[in-house]
Amino acid sequence: MKKLLCAAALALSLGCLSPSLAVQAAEAGTPQAGKAQADKPVKTQVRVTSVAVVNEGTDSIGARLATRLKETFNQSNLFVLNEKDEPKLQLLIMTQPEFPGRPHVGSVYSVCWVFKQGEGYLGFLLSREVGTLNMEEVDELVAKLVERTDGIAAKYENLWK
Repeated sequence: MKKLLCAAALALSLGCLSPSLAVQAAEAGTPQAGKAQADKPVKTQVRVTSVAVVNEGTDSIGARLATRLKETFNQSNLFVLNEKDEPKLQLLIMTQPEFPGRPHVGSVYSVCWVFKQGEGYLGFLLSREVGTLNMEEVDELVAKLVERTDGIAAKYENLWK
C-alpha cells in the first residue's frame, strides 16, 4: 500500500511539473532581452494576377469605364495589365447607350471574367455581370469590379499555376 501511494504521489508531482517544464522550454525559444535577433523578413506567397481588359463599347460612358478599369489595374499591386500571349484573366466589357436617342444619360454594361490560356485557346468563363450605370457611377463600379476580379483571381488561382 505504501508503494502504491508513493507511486501515485510521484506521478502526481511529475504531472504538475511537466506544464512548468513546457513553459520553460517555450521561453527558452523566445528572444531574451540581452541578445539581439537578426531581422529576417518572412517570405510570403505573393499573388499577382495578369489581367487584360477588352472593351467592345459604342458609347462614351462605356469607354470611360474601360479606361478607368485599365488605370486601376495598372496602379494596383495585385494585378499586372498584360496583353502578351500568356495565361491571364480577361475582362470582356460590352457597353451601349441605355437610350439610343440620349447616349449621355446612361449605359448598359456586361462584364465577363474569362480565363484565357493563350492565343488560340478557348476561353473559360469564370463569372459575369450585367447592369446599368451613368457617368457619376463609373468610379464606384470600377472599385466594385476590381474587388470582384480579385475575388475571382483568388478563387481560381490554381489555373495560373
